[in-house]
Parts: sequence; structure tokens; C-alpha cells
Amino acid sequence: MTKESTCPAPLPGSACDHRPVEHALATTRQRLRFIVRLWHWARRMDRLAQLRRERIQLLELSDHQLRDIGLTRDQALREGRRRYWDDIGWWR
Repeated sequence: MTKESTCPAPLPGSACDHRPVEHALATTRQRLRFIVRLWHWARRMDRLAQLRRERIQLLELSDHQLRDIGLTRDQALREGRRRYWDDIGWWR
């Protein structure tokens, strides 16, 4: 049904007068939800790319640099070989 068929001459404050506003609010909420989901996805992709870069850099450190940060070569290799999507820090 259209607005015209149910309310040929809507009065201010009538139920027919609010339908376009309710539709606009619902559409705005849907757009906002989409934008928030897109923003979360973009943050997640950025985090995964950052994690990949960090693990590659960890593999490139010398033994002296690893000793400075308190890691052994074995620990660095284990962490560096993990997949970039294996991120335990994401949900903290």
C-alpha cells in the first residue's frame, strides 16, 4: 500500500504522517550498521597486515637484538613462522 491510498489527506500528527520518517530512520540505521561493519573489517585487515610485517621483521633480527628483547632464536622462529591470521591479541 502506498501513502496516497491509505492517507489521501494526512493530518499533522496522524499515523500516516510518520511513515516516511520511520522509513528514513530504518534506512539510516542500516547504513550506519553497514559502515560500522566495514570499519571493523578494515581495522581487522590492517591489524593482520601489521602482524605479518612484525613477524617478518622478527625473523630478520640478529641474535644480539633478540637477546635485547628477551627472546631466543627458537622463540623468534616459532613466532615468525605462525600464520598472520593466527592472532591471539585481537580479542583482548
